[in-house]
Amino acid sequence: MSTRLLSQPAAHDAAAKRRRPCYRFLARALTSSLDRELAAGRPPRSSQALAVRAREIVSPAERWELAQRWANVVDQAGRPPVPRSPRAPLRRGVVIAAGPDLREMISVLTGGRPIDARGAAMASWLLRDGTGPLYNRRSPVDLSAVVREATRQMELAG
Repeated sequence: MSTRLLSQPAAHDAAAKRRRPCYRFLARALTSSLDRELAAGRPPRSSQALAVRAREIVSPAERWELAQRWANVVDQAGRPPVPRSPRAPLRRGVVIAAGPDLREMISVLTGGRPIDARGAAMASWLLRDGTGPLYNRRSPVDLSAVVREATRQMELAG
């Protein structure tokens, strides 16, 4: 009986290790939708793919990447628009007005303290959401307010 109890978790661990590459692939393939779910407050433990994405998004490399993407947005807002760009037009005035809040969020992302996945997912999703305040003039969402909330959520990590 004791050998059975000992061998069963080992078999379970081996099966979990075999599945991990699959979940890592899913997390990368579904990054946008997983970030949206995490940002909305869905717990990472509710699915393996969400759990993998939550671990990835708070990793130092992902945090640095996210901070760099936001720094590029802030930088781009201060430059003249590129004519005929295939990218969605950035709402430069809104980004400039949210500058202090964006810099605070970037500081949290690049800081050494742990951050919560929900806040990081909120920051990531904002960059991708073409209907959100970063790109859509008709968006009712205030960029500064949502950036402050993302930063607050990041700081909830223990």
